[in-house]
Amino acid sequence: MDYTTQPTRLSFKNKLFLALFGLVISALMLEVAFRVLAPGLKPKRWSDRPYAYFIPSDSRTLQDRLPHPKDPGTFRILVVGDSFTFGPHLQLNDTFPKKLEQMLNLNPAAPRVEVINRGVCGVSTEVEVELVREALKEQPDLLVLEITLNDAETLPLTKAKRAELFEAPWMKWRIFTIWRSLGFVAQRLHNYQTVGRHIEYYNQLFKNPQTLQQFDTALTKIAILAKGVQVPILAMVFPLFDFPVNNNYPFHEIHTVIQKSLAAHAITEVDLLMAYKNIPPERLQVIPGVDNHPNEIAHRIAAERLLAVLADQHYLPEAVLPSRIFRQREGLQSKSSPGVAVWSRAAHAVAHTTEHTEN
Repeated sequence: MDYTTQPTRLSFKNKLFLALFGLVISALMLEVAFRVLAPGLKPKRWSDRPYAYFIPSDSRTLQDRLPHPKDPGTFRILVVGDSFTFGPHLQLNDTFPKKLEQMLNLNPAAPRVEVINRGVCGVSTEVEVELVREALKEQPDLLVLEITLNDAETLPLTKAKRAELFEAPWMKWRIFTIWRSLGFVAQRLHNYQTVGRHIEYYNQLFKNPQTLQQFDTALTKIAILAKGVQVPILAMVFPLFDFPVNNNYPFHEIHTVIQKSLAAHAITEVDLLMAYKNIPPERLQVIPGVDNHPNEIAHRIAAERLLAVLADQHYLPEAVLPSRIFRQREGLQSKSSPGVAVWSRAAHAVAHTTEHTEN
């Protein structure tokens, strides 16, 4: 008699049950591990934002000084723009207009230069037409118009509208707060989709004939206002710091469209794309991962590039240009030769071709 044990064959239902049981156990183990380990993986919360903000005593808002008479001999620059000019979460003196002002007042015997920050959060170029009209009443010698890539908006995005455009309703499902590991996966998927929606939103602003025409018409009005009082105008274009500024930066086309619009109105352009190339976004965001407005580093870089173009294009009296210029500042002495002549040789190159590369 053959007593050899024959292998037991599982039915399809049993196999399915075991497979589902294994998946459930794996999911439970993953959830337990996620709840135990995930809290320890979160970075500790910290903030390097100012504990208080210091504003001129004659300002009624958190902006720069109120309009005031220009002192004789003063060279006055007015900067009009949106939140990228205003500088949320920054000291006023850390914004690029005030950094530029500091750089242009380094020569004790030179005429005083005043650079006034007239940035207003949430405004489009269309709204800035009236801001420019008011700024020109302050008798500027130069007007700088700051442009951000949402300046073609018909209306600023409200919190509700932003949620409607970029936030998926299914992310509010309660299951994601109960089942945390699943919620983590869902959040990653949502973030990926949101990036795509942001890219499409900004690109459409300059592809849609209505919003593009509105932007172009606003530029026309601003150019006419400045020409009417014979004030030179220069436009400075910021990239968006949600994305690395490199060859894969998704808004190169928008910069080209803006460049053509400015050229059509004979407005000198300072495009800051190259100034920020290859710098990690977290080094430029005012609150990394939370608020993508430019921080102190980004504002200082903007001021340096603006200064270089102003010098190269002869918008400024030569006496106010920094005369002591060095390529390094690592100790008390430098081998670099200082001198105003540096501007004529290198200002244009610095403004338009400087790249930051990884070591």
